Parts: sequence; C-alpha cells; structure tokens
Amino acid sequence: MKQNDIAGADTGKVVNTSRRRFIQLAGGVAGAGLFFASCRRTPASDTYVGEGDVALLNYLYILKQVTAAFYTQAVATDYIGISASEVELQINLRDQEIVHREYFKSILGKNAVKTITMDLSAVVFADKADFLKHATELEDLSVAAYNGVIQLLADKEKIITIAKMASVDARHANYVRDTLTHNSTGDGLVIDSNGLNNVISPPSGMSMLDKYIETRFDITKLPTL
Repeated sequence: MKQNDIAGADTGKVVNTSRRRFIQLAGGVAGAGLFFASCRRTPASDTYVGEGDVALLNYLYILKQVTAAFYTQAVATDYIGISASEVELQINLRDQEIVHREYFKSILGKNAVKTITMDLSAVVFADKADFLKHATELEDLSVAAYNGVIQLLADKEKIITIAKMASVDARHANYVRDTLTHNSTGDGLVIDSNGLNNVISPPSGMSMLDKYIETRFDITKLPTL
C-alpha cells in the first residue's frame, strides 16, 4: 500500500488521498461540494423511526451514522495543510463515532432504521476551516441531542451509557474547536448561559441534520421535550 493510501474504515477498500488524486476527484477546494453532490444515489423516501424509546434510539443512531460518515470522508480526503497530529485526531474521531453508531445499531436490533443515504455536499473537506466548522456543529449537536434523549428515555438502564457518550462527544467538540481556534472557549450548543451542557428536543435535532441526509424520515411518533 502506498503511503498516501488509506483503507476505508467500513469497506476495506483503499482510498487514494494523494493531493493530485483529490484535486482530480473534488475539483479543488471550490469544487469539493460538487463532488459530493454527484454522489447522491437514491430518491428521498420516508423512513419510519418508530415511537417511544425505539424512536429516540433511532434518532441517535441516525445522528451517529452522519457523524461516522462525516469523519470517514474526512480521513479519506484530508484538508490542505493538515498536520500529522491532526490526521491522528481525525482517525480517532472516526473510530469513536463508528463505535457509537454500532452500539445503537446493536441495541436496536431489528428495530434499527436501514442505513441512510448521506448528502455531505455542504462540506468542503479540503478546506480546514469549513471542515472544522461542520465538525464543531455536529459534535455540539451530538452533546445536546444526548442530553435531550436522556430526559425522555423510559429505559433508565441505558442512561449511564448515553451520558458517557455525551461526555466523549463534548471532548470531541472541544478538540475540533481548539483546532479551529487555539485556546478558544466552549460556546454554541455545548454550554448554556448557566455553564451547563445545552439540551435539544429530538425533532429539532432531526431538523438540524437535514442538510447532511438525503433520506427523509417519518418522526411523527418521536418524543419531544
């Protein structure tokens, strides 16, 4: 395997990430969004997420499918000027998000929604600032989403695990925010006016994910705060 080749985390396929190949595929920084737009595969369709705890867990499963796909693509097409430590950070973020995704898939079993169709055309992965802006947004959303679900779950045994995931993603948010602006303080969805983690209602969280997903969902039975 060449030095600039990376095996995909889920497929085992080798993705060539050399600068020349990346520019050929994405058309450079300005054209990266066009590359991802061309990868749209299937028409949008309504997918029922379920009700009660099943709907809540599917909501988090959808969120983790997005974040895992986001970092998998980031690792495959790293941004211009990336350092060795930043490459390692991206790989760690990808691997941890995949673990979270697979946890929700496992506990949902036959109730898990099918693998969704992504639309990552809003992200210019070749541009460091744009990638980190979206990474911060997704990590902030993850923390707030976990906190909202915890308040609604009937199965209290899962709360501890989900709370630990929220803590992990809060660290992710700090890492990517500090990479974007060194020594920056927590803001956005992570910290509210009282210095506590923010909470977002599941339907609102789903709305914020719309720009990253082509698949449409029926969330009429998704609990709300």
